[in-house]
Amino acid sequence: MTLFTSVPRKALLALALIGSVAFGAGALAHSPGEAHAMQAGADGAQGIVAHVNSMLQYVYTEAGATDAQKTQLAAITQQAQADLTQIQNQGGDGHARIFGLLTQPSIDRGAVEAEYAAHMKIHEQVSKRTLQFLLDVAEALTPAQRKALANHAAQHAAHAG
Repeated sequence: MTLFTSVPRKALLALALIGSVAFGAGALAHSPGEAHAMQAGADGAQGIVAHVNSMLQYVYTEAGATDAQKTQLAAITQQAQADLTQIQNQGGDGHARIFGLLTQPSIDRGAVEAEYAAHMKIHEQVSKRTLQFLLDVAEALTPAQRKALANHAAQHAAHAG
């Protein structure tokens, strides 16, 4: 049985909404000068974790999270932050390296393409770990809490939009 056949459709919708808000926060965190980047409190993957964590505050206060859930979600968030920081640190500043290669007197296409591939590999690792984080969060919540969080995320996105 696959994930899509074993999970109720509404739960998948809630996860998709949570994920879209989280991924949107990550994308905005990469845009200089965006107010949302400041709200997220960090760049890139850390912005995603910070944004989801801020959305979880809603679950803690409004959607009735138990103390056990709060402890579980705190551990999930802390581990995701550590993992994502480690992944990002592996890549260093790929943008700067690519830009440096593109501003040389002679363009080495192979070097640029290799640096780009390494940069994209880091993005793929961040994406996979972010999905794992979102799934872990979703599994820690009850269906009613996921629905409440999805509704809150949709309202938040509408106001930010």
